[in-house]
Amino acid sequence: MLTLLLTLAASLFATARLQTYLQVYQQEEYDTPRFFAWMLEKRAADKWATLGLLLGSFILLLPTTMHPAYPLFAAAWLGWRLRQEPSPTQTGKKPLVPTPRANRLWWLASALATIPLAFIATQTHGLTQAIALIAFIQTIPLWLAAANLLLWPLQFYQNQQYLAECTTLLQRLNPLTIGLTGSFGKTSTKYILNHILSSHKPTLMTPGSTNTPLGIARIVREQLQPHHSYFIAEMGAYGPGSIARLCKLAPPKISAITAVGDAHYERFKSLAAVAQTKFEISQFQDFSPQTQGNLCVLAIDGIPPEHWQPRVSQNSTRFLLVSQNAEHIRGPHDFHITQATQTPQGLKLTIRHAGVETTFQTPLFGMQQVGNLGVAFALATQLGLAKKAIAAAMASVPAAPHRLNVKREGTQTVIDDSYNSNPKGFAAALEVLELVAQSREANQGSARRSDSYRAGGQAANRKILITPGMVELGTLHATEHAKLGQLAAQKANIILAVNPTRIPTFLQAAQTQNQAQVIPVATLAAARQWLQANGQPHDVILIENDLPDRYESRWTL
Repeated sequence: MLTLLLTLAASLFATARLQTYLQVYQQEEYDTPRFFAWMLEKRAADKWATLGLLLGSFILLLPTTMHPAYPLFAAAWLGWRLRQEPSPTQTGKKPLVPTPRANRLWWLASALATIPLAFIATQTHGLTQAIALIAFIQTIPLWLAAANLLLWPLQFYQNQQYLAECTTLLQRLNPLTIGLTGSFGKTSTKYILNHILSSHKPTLMTPGSTNTPLGIARIVREQLQPHHSYFIAEMGAYGPGSIARLCKLAPPKISAITAVGDAHYERFKSLAAVAQTKFEISQFQDFSPQTQGNLCVLAIDGIPPEHWQPRVSQNSTRFLLVSQNAEHIRGPHDFHITQATQTPQGLKLTIRHAGVETTFQTPLFGMQQVGNLGVAFALATQLGLAKKAIAAAMASVPAAPHRLNVKREGTQTVIDDSYNSNPKGFAAALEVLELVAQSREANQGSARRSDSYRAGGQAANRKILITPGMVELGTLHATEHAKLGQLAAQKANIILAVNPTRIPTFLQAAQTQNQAQVIPVATLAAARQWLQANGQPHDVILIENDLPDRYESRWTL
């Protein structure tokens, strides 16, 4: 009877813990190696349940008459730990979404877990049972990985069906497909281009940062309609060949590469591998009479010359260049950004193309948007839109969500750049922080300097940076964070470093400058609490990146 009670408690605990791990597994896109890498990094193996069971096993060292107390204690302990287990569908920044795939994984993993539970239930020797129970608790994540492996054929079959439906729909409805890729800037460029094209003809884009095969297929299957003239597909790179696969799924008739940089260095290990993958988009696109060929627009100011110059030299007619550098402009067919100015109202650009200069004002902030605006302008021009119409649309272009959105919250100003950060974007956001603070002071008629706040002083506008740093930089993690820590101390008055153990070089560099007050906080929520308690009117606050739970949470299971 006691053994049955113990088995039931262990089963209930395991099913709950499987959901906890499934929350992260889903965020890692069911990638088992990345999931186990996260477990090692966060030391996310069970601790408290195991510790209690280990201490309880000392009962087995007592006289034999006391041994029946162990199953009772173990069941009670697991029941208590079960009550402490958070609900992954209701907690965290990104709760577990009970999709059909997630549900299948959970049910099969729970079923597989009954195999060791059956062994535990049949053990009559107390010590063997105790060891088996602890081993079972520690190996719960393995059942999730095993279930994923067993379900792979079914998942593969379903995925192929979805992808085939997507391709069939695109062929039947035949919108002009535009493919966008880049280490950074592709989502912002997509939103800019969508705004421009939508003012001309019905346009569908992949929303948010949807950029995977299944994500694109879902949008096409659920939202593409016969009246859509354009389909803008953001294409993410997760390894060599990934862009080529996306191009075969949704062949673009015109494409663009917004940047080749360090944003996913951890996955690719070298910048050459990143470039090779990004440039796949120029090799696998459709021929389109409307765009006079397989055109690919390159924002070359964000691509190292050694990665674009040889490719452009080999096939010069395939590429259109967008650049602020006059030396890189080959002729009137390229797009020369002759002027780019960050004003308190947003970016102002002048672009020369085909002997004509077009000037426009946008409400967007951040010099890293210059290339994105140039690419969107070039693509729209090649699709036949008049330059005056493009310039008019630029005046009201919205910022992509959580990408340098400047907004007022009461008397404070918040710069929301909380999506995914990269070194170039981080530095640009710090420049915007300084510019916005200066602009707010000018509007207030204050003669005080915006950087006058130091340890004992006050300023009209304190510049506050909240950041957990960046991810997926691989071997560049330490050096890039050190550079940005130094810059942050020069641009901000107060730095709230979220989970600073992740970014020790950033913290050290910021503190060494002795210019900004550096305050370590555990989470973004803790940073917000600090602001509520210590915020002042007219503070200008930059939120630079907001990491998922798997990076920020401590995971003391």
